[in-house]
Amino acid sequence: MLRFPENVVICDGKRILWNGLGLPENLVFEMARTVLESNVPLKGKIFCFPAQTVLGKMAIFTDEKTQGRDVLVELLNHELLRMRLYSEEVENLVEVLFNDWRPGKRVFIVRSKNFETRLSLREKLSSFADVIYNAGEIDVGIAPAGTLLQINEEKVSFSDPERDIKEAVRKALLIDRYVNEPFSFYEKLPAYNFSLNIQIPELVKIFLRTGDIQKTSELTEKNVEVVFREILKFEKKTLLSPRIPVEAFLILKGGLD
Repeated sequence: MLRFPENVVICDGKRILWNGLGLPENLVFEMARTVLESNVPLKGKIFCFPAQTVLGKMAIFTDEKTQGRDVLVELLNHELLRMRLYSEEVENLVEVLFNDWRPGKRVFIVRSKNFETRLSLREKLSSFADVIYNAGEIDVGIAPAGTLLQINEEKVSFSDPERDIKEAVRKALLIDRYVNEPFSFYEKLPAYNFSLNIQIPELVKIFLRTGDIQKTSELTEKNVEVVFREILKFEKKTLLSPRIPVEAFLILKGGLD
């Protein structure tokens, strides 16, 4: 979950990324579009100015007494670089689990070949799981951080204990998609056998080798926004993040052509 200052609003003219000041949406969009089109700040009780960020040009709102606006933009960029886009698959499972979620729990995915085995697994998992729900071809649930039960039939994939439910769902789906083990945990990812079979864009390959978005931008002569958006797109499609060391290791271990 991204954390921005409470005295800031961020808008790209189409969506509001953060509204720490609680301004009315119609006011934010009206001022943002004016500032972005004219490239001229608007001054008043609320100061709105255009700024180039890692996600493109944004309208930044803050109170007029805020000093060091260049520093503020740097701070916002630092936080924006932690941003992640989530696939529809992730968002759908989040919707199923949201009301039962508590920070520090695990999400797990259950995949079985037939209905009888699925029912048997549900019974075994219910001895420690908080909830288990049918989610189409899979079952999805929430479990405590300290999960001790070992099941060596079909496939059960656990996230690590997470604060954010979207990250927990993403990690559980990642394990389910790539790890070739019947009972597996995200934190043990490097120890497992896995099948990658994904295409890695050139910008992502260079980022994996450099570990730095700015350096990747310089080497490819692409601006930072292009590099960052390519990484976000790759993460959304594959569930794998080259920005997370253990997942970068997984991609590198899988081999870069």
